[in-house]
Amino acid sequence: MAWPCSTAKLSLLARYRERKAELRAYLLTLHETAAEELADLDSGRRPADLEDRFTAWAEPRG
Repeated sequence: MAWPCSTAKLSLLARYRERKAELRAYLLTLHETAAEELADLDSGRRPADLEDRFTAWAEPRG
């Protein structure tokens, strides 16, 4: 399942339109929390694809 969904991505981008650094900080916080929680469920192993799912989509394209 994609996280966040397309609707949520658009909402976050609109909310943080002029504050991209804050959006990245927020997403990194969520990323770290998810990584810790998922590691607890999987014998301490952190999923490898979380970076792409949590933060890569918000990076500037160019």
